[in-house]
Parts: sequence; C-alpha cells; structure tokens
Amino acid sequence: MSALATRVRATTADAPLVTRRRARQDAGLLLGTAILLVATLIAMLAAPRLLARTADEALREAITNAGTDAAVVVPRPQDPYFPAPPLDAALTEAQWLDRMLEGLHPATAIAPSGTVTATLGEDQFMTRLVTLATPADPAEPVRWTTGRAPAVIEEQVYAGSPYSFSGTLFDTSRSYAVEVGLSVDAARTLGIDPTAGPVSVALAVGRLTHEARVTGLYEPVDPADPRWTTVPDLLGAVRAEPQQRAATSAALYVPTDARPDMWRVAHSPAILAEAVALVDADDLTVAEAHELRRSLRAQAVVLPDLTSGLPDIVDAFDAHADATRAQASLVIAGVGAAAACCLLLAAGLLVERRRTFLSGERARGASLGSVALRGAMESVPTALGAAVVAGVVVHRWLPDRSASLWLPAAVAAVAAVAPAVLAARAAGVAWGGRRVPIDRRERSRVTGLRRARHLVVEVAVVTVAVVALVSLRGRGLVPGASSQADPLLLVTPFLLALAAAVVVVRIAPVVVRVAARWAVRSRGLAAPLAATRAQRTATSLLPVVAVTVAVALMVLSGVLVQNVQDGQRLAADRLVGADVRLDGALATPEAAQALEALAAAPGVDAVATGMQLVDRTYGRGTGLTASVLVVDTAALAEVRAARGLEVDPGLAGLGEASDGAVPALVSADLLARADTADGGLVQILSDTVELDVRGATTLVADGGAPPVDVRAAHVTTTADDGLVVVDRAAVTAAARRLPDTSVAWVSGPGAAQAVADAGFAELPGVTVTTVDGWWRAWSQAPLPSALTALLLAAVGALALLAVVALVLVVVATSGERGRTLSTLRTIGLDARTARWATLGELAPLVLGGLVGGTAIGLALPLLVGDALGLQWVTAAPGDVPVTLAWWPVLLAAGALVVALVVAVTVEQAVRRRQRLGEVLRVGAR
Repeated sequence: MSALATRVRATTADAPLVTRRRARQDAGLLLGTAILLVATLIAMLAAPRLLARTADEALREAITNAGTDAAVVVPRPQDPYFPAPPLDAALTEAQWLDRMLEGLHPATAIAPSGTVTATLGEDQFMTRLVTLATPADPAEPVRWTTGRAPAVIEEQVYAGSPYSFSGTLFDTSRSYAVEVGLSVDAARTLGIDPTAGPVSVALAVGRLTHEARVTGLYEPVDPADPRWTTVPDLLGAVRAEPQQRAATSAALYVPTDARPDMWRVAHSPAILAEAVALVDADDLTVAEAHELRRSLRAQAVVLPDLTSGLPDIVDAFDAHADATRAQASLVIAGVGAAAACCLLLAAGLLVERRRTFLSGERARGASLGSVALRGAMESVPTALGAAVVAGVVVHRWLPDRSASLWLPAAVAAVAAVAPAVLAARAAGVAWGGRRVPIDRRERSRVTGLRRARHLVVEVAVVTVAVVALVSLRGRGLVPGASSQADPLLLVTPFLLALAAAVVVVRIAPVVVRVAARWAVRSRGLAAPLAATRAQRTATSLLPVVAVTVAVALMVLSGVLVQNVQDGQRLAADRLVGADVRLDGALATPEAAQALEALAAAPGVDAVATGMQLVDRTYGRGTGLTASVLVVDTAALAEVRAARGLEVDPGLAGLGEASDGAVPALVSADLLARADTADGGLVQILSDTVELDVRGATTLVADGGAPPVDVRAAHVTTTADDGLVVVDRAAVTAAARRLPDTSVAWVSGPGAAQAVADAGFAELPGVTVTTVDGWWRAWSQAPLPSALTALLLAAVGALALLAVVALVLVVVATSGERGRTLSTLRTIGLDARTARWATLGELAPLVLGGLVGGTAIGLALPLLVGDALGLQWVTAAPGDVPVTLAWWPVLLAAGALVVALVVAVTVEQAVRRRQRLGEVLRVGAR
C-alpha cells in the first residue's frame, strides 16, 4: 500500500462511526444550531424577495396615482413623411396607434381632437371629438341609454379615391358631418334630448362649420376605468378654461364605427389631434417598467414631440427603491453577521463539550486533518441540509423572485467550517505545547513580540473598519449605476462593531482591576469571586464581538426606524406647508367666496393665498430661471408660525415699500449663482420688475399638490434654478397683470374640518391636501411600510440573537464555573451568593457589549449622514437631519438583562440538582 493511501486511510478511518456517535450524544445542540441556521437563511433569502415583490406593487401604485402624468402622449404627425391613415380603414386608427406605440407595454389608447366652439341653438359650449380605442378589447366602454349608437354617414363616402384634393387627404374647403354620442349628465346640463331625432350641433373650425349629430346618450360601463381620468368631459359637462369663449365644456364621443367621419372633421388644420396611451399597470413589474422607459426614449428620437412623465416617475422610483433596498440590505447583512457570531459560539460550545475526547484522540496519534474531517462530516451535512430546507421553503413561498446569494452562502459557510476548524484547533492546543525560554530577558522579548502581533492584528481590524466608514461617507450606501449595494459598505456596521469589541477587550481589564479593588473590600464572597473570574470573561473576544454586533445592529435598526418616521413627518410639513393646502382653480367665484368664508371659520388660525410662476427669467444675461411665488407674505408667515414651521427672517415684512423695487427673498443657491448687479430682476408674466433682495429663503419651489410618492420631493420640484418669494401687494404696484390665485395654505386645529365643510373637494379643478392625510398615506405606502416593518423585525430578531449569544456564552463557560462553585459549596457557599457571583462574572461582557454596541449604533447614522439616503426613503425635499433615538438602547439593555437572568437561573437550577455528598465524595466537576 502506498504512503498516500495509508495516509488517507489513517485520516478517514472510522470517521462515520465516530461522527454518528458524537452527533447522537449532542443531538440537542446540533438540532438547535440547525434550527438557528434555517431561520437565518429563510430570513436572509426571503427578505430581498419580499422587498422586490413590494417594489413591483409600489411601482404599480405610483403609476396609478400619477394618472395622466404617466400617460404617453403621441402627437398627430402632420409631416408628409408620416401620413395620416387612409379613410377606407386600410390602416385603422387602432392600427396606427399600435404602430406608434410599438414596443410599449399594452396600453389603452385615447385619441381626442382639439377643443372647438360648439353652437346649439342660441347657446354655446366648448367641445372636442374623442374616441376610445382599445386594440386588446374592441368592446365599447359605454352603454347606450337613449337613442342609438353613432354610425358612418354613407353619403360622405366617395365613389372614387378621396385622397387627391390639392395633395391632401381630403377637401379642406368642404364641411363634413359626424354622428356622435353625449353622456347623460352632459345632456342634462346642456338640455339635449335626442329621442325625437338627432340633435345637430355646429362646430366652428376656422372658416368652416362642421356638423355633429347627437344620436344617443350613454353611460360608462365602468366609471372607475382609468381611461376616463384623461377625458373627464366625456362623463359630464365641466368648467371650460378661462381663456375660452364659453364657460362649459363637454366632449362628444365617437365610437369605433363612426371614426372615419370624425377624422374627416378632425383633420382640418385648425384642430390638433393627438393620441394618449395609459400604461396598463395591473401586472407591470419593475423590469417591464425599465423596458418601457427605454422604449419610450427610443420612440422619442423618432417622434420628438412624444411626451410622457413615465420615465421621470420610473427614475424617481428607482432612486427610492434603491435607497430602501440598500438600507434593507444593511440590516439583513447585520442580522446575518449576528447569526454567524451565534453559530461560532455554538460551534465553540460543541467543541468545549468534546474537548476531553479531542484531547484523547490527539494523544493517541490522530492527525489534525482527521479531527477536522470528523468535525466536517458532522457540520457540512447539517449546513447543507439547513440550506436546502431554507431554499425549498423560500422557493415554494416566492417562486418568481431571485436575489443575491453571497450573504446567505457566507453564513452557511460559517456553520459548515467553524466546528471543524475549532475542533482541529482544540486538538492541536491540547498537546501542541509551547516552549518558554529560561532567560528572563528572552522570555520578555518573546512576550513582547506576541503582544505586538496581537496589537498589529487589532490595529488592522480598526483600520479596515475606519476605511469602510470613510468609503461609506464618500460613496454612500445608495448605489449609483448598480442596483446592488457594495458588499464592503454592507459589512461596515459589523466591522465597526468588531473594532468596538477590540477596544472593549483592551479597556475591560483595566476596568475590572479597578472594580476588583473595590470588591476585595466588600464583606461578602460574591464580589471578590466575581472580580476574580471576570478578568477572563472580559477578555474573551468572540463573546464580546457577538454581543456588540447584536446590540450595534439593534440600535442602528431602531435609529433608522425613528429617522424614517421623523423624515416622513418632515416631508409632510415641507410639502404641504400648513395644516391644509389647496391647489388648482382658486380664482373662480365659488372658490373665492369659499376662501373668504374659510378665513372666519372656527378653528382656522390663518389663511394665505398666492400663485406660483415657473420658468421666469431671472437677472439680465445670467441665463438663469426662477420660480416666482407671489403670495400674501405676512399671512404666509402667520400660517407657518401657527403650524410650528420655520419662518424665513423678513418674510412678513416683504410688503413694505422699497423705493420702487419689490422686496424679495431668494433661494441661497440662486443668489450664489447670480451676479448681484444683474440678478436683481425677475419676470412676472409680461413684465420685468426690479427686486430688492433682502435675504435667502428656505422655501422650495414645487409643481403643485404633492403626490403621495417619491415624486413629491423629486419630480414635482421645478426645473428652475431657484425660488423668488415676493409679496402680492408689492408686485401689484410694479406689474400690470398678475396670474390667478392657484394655491392657498390654511393653518389651525380646525383647518381640515373647515376646508371639508366649505366643499373645496367638490370644486372642479381643486386639489385638497392635508398634512396628516399626506403623511398617513405615504407612511402606509408599500415600500415605506415594508421598510419600517423590516427594520422593526430586525430589531426583534437581533434582540433574540443577543439573548441566544449570551445564553451560549453562559453555557460554554458553565463547566469551569461549575467546578469552582461546586467546590465552594462544600465550604458553605449559598445559592444566592453563587447567583450574584455569576452575574458579576458576566457583567463586564454584558456592559462591554452594550456600551460598544450602543456607541456604534448611535454614532454610525451621525457619521454617515446623507449616505443613508433618507431623503429618498422619506420623500422629504432637501436634506433630512439624522436624529438619535434612545428606545433601541433601552430595548437592547432590557434584552441583555433578561438573557442574563434567564441564563443564570437555568444554570443555578441545574447546579441545584447536584448532591453535596456526591461533590464531597467524587470531587469538583
């Protein structure tokens, strides 16, 4: 037999038998380790997948909430290279829309015409011709309640080719007719009754007058269909735009069969037609949304006039989802690190229980490879089995998701490798021996070298932790081009906790020695005994690391929860700016009358009204643009003060005269970019007024009512370079014309009820936003609520892991402690003194882990600051300050105290079963 074969046989002989026997003896500990590993792997595998599923839901909700802002608007091509479809339906309108929207997600297309003036007898109203084309569902979206559905007018169909009139598709000098339908509500408002026959409505298009014949009245099949949100005038008469000739607007519906006549009318040069495609978000995923965004941007190259807010919505959502995913990954990595420390402690406990057997094997000539092999034959199948169970559970639970596997694989590798490595180390130390020089100076030199090596390792650990922290501050936790967070950044809390544990181990002996001086003066036995044994416990690195990591991540998760909640409150205050905010058509007589009554309503402290202009030229030759907030500044200052918000210095005094110039507050960024001499002018509609800049403002420009998603902070913010705040009375004296009132802020304990009683929500074109309602809706949105739930679950899991770590430490050290206490029992040590001695022995470990973990958990958010991406998670515009929370520290302390009491109580209960006579006869065990 060759030497290699002999060596392999010596290493592997009887390994399965020995492994099976030992596994049977320690079945409880192995089962507990397997359960801990399975639970950890399920959590680490399922959390990213659940977050991905929640991200899909959040994106669908964001697109649905965006409504027409997410729609794709395709302009009607008038270029000769993009001819309109022929009227003989060789290429139908639905097919044309399909061609224009090729490659997009399945959508519902809406093709309205431009708005024109309609005459019915002596009355006039604004109207437009609208057709709803759904290629995937040809069924009409309306049901006819009166009259009949419109159809094609046969006498308008030419016998020959109708496409050779002056090189155009039809004769632009001829009037046409089209049959249309009208909603029941609009017909009631306009006084139209088609039961006696078609009602003729004249459509004034340039110098021609076309005829629209109302043949029937309809009701929507599904009033909640999102298509109706883009054409509300199809469901009833609405208020027309102020600049139009008539006060009322009602659209005329053209079904699929009558569309050839509609395009004869709509192709007149005075009518601009377009197609609007609503994205079908019912089953949309994040990956499909990204593909849709790429397709839209590619289509925009071919059709420069194609517009859609969907790319901006997806971009803002990606930033929000990346920040949420990064913070979740940080916590998941922390839970995995804490679980890995517990698995190391469990492996150490297993080896400690077998130390006598391992020492005997080594004494009989067993190689370290054979010892490690027997340990691996037990740990590797356990780890693989736990991984398979966790994988099957997660796959059955979330079969359509995938996530990164390197973190779970690392934890499983620790469970598989640690028992074998620790067993080999224990066997090697048992009979390895260490030569000690006889010469005192040489012995001191060797001891110094050993301490220097330890110091170098500890300095390296601290240095790596500091480098990771600096990297986190520089690059941020939120990824840039990649959607996956940097692994080095994810393990930063663990590295910092490890560095804190190293510091604690260095400082603890000094603290223990100081405590020992006080302990030796005490009259009882518990304090001196605890101080004597605490020295070793305080310098055991792995237990301190386990407790420190669990506490640090628990405190960090709690601080993140608190900051997310506080940031959401801050976002609501910044975006709403008062208890209630009103946006929209506030210049109508009904809205103006309601605003006057609102100021005197009970529970209302202050009301401020104003208007905001965007894309206004700022300065002369600066190339800068500004948003201009024209507002009753004194009232706005009163509103913000009543709400408890920050009030800009000088805001209330902007209405004071300033030698012909208009007093103003300007954003700090805009002031920094504009030259003082050329930056004192701003455009108000058609006038340019001179400004008397009196300071900077902290207010931010916005695009109207804040939507309940991350767009509130990053999509609705205008593209201007800054904000200019001026008083309405001062601007009135300097400008010939002001825009209509478009925004109002209301503050007071009864503001929400007063606005509801005034009926603002029922006024057309008015949006009501309450600060509490916005906060409640955003905090309950899919991703923010999922992140909060994950962080709270992590706090609970880390508290449980801290308990497990401390119990494992107590059990692992119970043997030596038990021998000491058993011996002392023979000379009269009572159970109460033994408990206090055990508590005192473990106190440095608990206090050191609590102090080190708390320091890291509280300091890390303050040190990294904006790198956490709280502004993306909370949707708060601007910087979100990091605040500390102390309830996680109290929770961590409580968990450690409970774990310590439980562990000591269980150990004392086991020791109480020992008989004193047996201890005297056999000796300490």
